Amino acid sequence: MTLRIGVVAVSSAVIALGCMGLDQQEHEREHESAAALQGSARPGEARFIEGGTIPYVLGFSPEAGQRLGGSHTLLIPLTGTREPMDAANLPTSLHPELRGSYAALNSSLLQGQASGPFASQWWPHSRNGIADRWNSLVKDYGDLTSDPDNLSPAEKYDLLFYAGQARSIEPAADVATGERSRREGPGAPRATQVAGPTTYWELRHHGLYQGVTPEYWWGHCNGWAAYVVAEGGSPPRRDVRVRRSGDTIVECASVETGCVLFRMADIEALMTELYHHDAATFSGRRCEAREDRVLRDHYGRPVDPACRDLNPGTMHVAMTGLLGLGASSLSAASSGRARRSFVVDYTWHREVWSYPVTSFTIDTIAEVSAQEAARLVCNGGFQGADCYNYRFNPSARRFVRVAARYGMISDEVSTAALLQPAALRNVPIVSSELHYVLELDDRLTVLGGEWIKNPALANGVNGKQMHPDYFWIPVRAQGAGEDGDDLGGSGDNPYVAYSRVRALLDLSRR
Repeated sequence: MTLRIGVVAVSSAVIALGCMGLDQQEHEREHESAAALQGSARPGEARFIEGGTIPYVLGFSPEAGQRLGGSHTLLIPLTGTREPMDAANLPTSLHPELRGSYAALNSSLLQGQASGPFASQWWPHSRNGIADRWNSLVKDYGDLTSDPDNLSPAEKYDLLFYAGQARSIEPAADVATGERSRREGPGAPRATQVAGPTTYWELRHHGLYQGVTPEYWWGHCNGWAAYVVAEGGSPPRRDVRVRRSGDTIVECASVETGCVLFRMADIEALMTELYHHDAATFSGRRCEAREDRVLRDHYGRPVDPACRDLNPGTMHVAMTGLLGLGASSLSAASSGRARRSFVVDYTWHREVWSYPVTSFTIDTIAEVSAQEAARLVCNGGFQGADCYNYRFNPSARRFVRVAARYGMISDEVSTAALLQPAALRNVPIVSSELHYVLELDDRLTVLGGEWIKNPALANGVNGKQMHPDYFWIPVRAQGAGEDGDDLGGSGDNPYVAYSRVRALLDLSRR
C-alpha cells in the first residue's frame, strides 16, 4: 500500500493489561544534574552523560523506615541538535538518532516490527516477587525438601550460591492474618526460616513481608521489559540441572545428586530481577495523579503537563524511526543496526504498566487544515474552547491527522505456559490505538502534536485519556549503587550477580 497524505482508512482495537514501573521527575532537573561525560565509548557507539536517577516510589514502610521501590539511572544521549518538543519530550532523549530525517514525516512508512522481546511473567509483589513458588503447591518457605524442583527462583539461587546461609524472618504484622488464612491451614509454619539472603531480601522488599500491603499493580514488569529488550541472544530454551565446581557452574549428569534444577522461567525471573534497577534513556514525564483526580482544560486535555504527555509527535517519531527505519543499539549486549523495541508506560495516570513495544501500524494519515486540526482537538472538550483557531504550536505550518496502533508483548503468562520455551507460549500481542494530530513545519519536520478523540466513531477511543505516559530504552542492568556484576545497591536484589545468572542463561541456550 502506498500512502498519500489525504488517504484515510480506519481499523483498530484496544486491549488493556498492566504492571508496575517508574516514578519520573521533571526532566529539566535531570538535565541540570547531569554528571561527567562517558568518555570511553568507541567510535560508532552511543555516548551518554549520566543525569541522576529516576526513582519509582511505591510507598513507605514504617517498619523498615524507608521508601519502597527502586530507580533507573538516567542516561542522556549526546546529540548536536534539539527538537521543538519541550525538554521532557525530546525524541533524542530516547535515542540519539531520532533527529534529522528520522524526525521528518515519512508518508510511505506505514508499519514496522522488531524481534527479540518475548512474553514472560511480571512477578508481582502480592505473590512475593521472584520468591514465589510459582509451580508448586508447597508454599511453606521452611520446607525445602518436599518439592525441591519447584522451589522459587530466589530459593534455588540461594541453594546454589549461598548454601548453608539460611535466614530467620517474621512476617510483617499486616500480612500475618493473610498468611494464616492460606489453604494449607493456620497451623502451617510461615517463613520462620528461609533458604538464604536472596530469598530473605526478596520477601522483605518485593513481597508480603515489606511492612505494607502491596498494591495490585506492584511488581517486576519494568525489570522484565528491560531484560527482554536489552539482553542480546535468545531466551532460555530448556531447563538445566546444575551444580557448582569451584567458581564454575556445570550441568549435572542424570545420575548426580545435590544438583539444583533451574527451569526456564526461573532463569527469566532472575534476569528480570537484575534489570529491575537499571540504566536507561528516557523521554516523557510520569503522571502522579489518580485518573479520577486529573484536572482538564477547555479542550479536555490534562492541565498537568506530566499527565498530558507523552507528546504524540515524540511517539510518532519513535515508532517510525526505531520500529520502521531501524537504529543502532544502545546496549553493549547487541550490535549493528536493526529495528529496535522500546518500553512504554501504557497508561498515563498514577499506575504504571510497562510493556515492550515491538510493532506499529498506521491506519490513517490525512493532511488537514489548521481549522480542522483545531476542531479535532476540540472534540470531547468543554464550553469555552476555541474550535476555529489552532492555538497549541505557533510554529506549526501544516497538520496531519493520524490513527495508528502499536503492539506490545504481554507479561501475563500462565504457569502451564511458563513451563514451555518462550517460542511456544503463543501469548497474543497486546494492541492499543493512538489518535493524534501532528504539527509540522513547511519541510514536514514533526514539531509536536496533540492527542485527539477518534473522529471516525461516536464512542471511539479518546487519545486525551488513553495514551502512553512516557517511554524508555534500557541500556544496561547495572544501576546506581551497584557494582559491575549488579551486586549491591537497594533497587533490586543485591545478592543476585549478573555473571552467575548469565552463566545459567547460556547453559539453557545450548
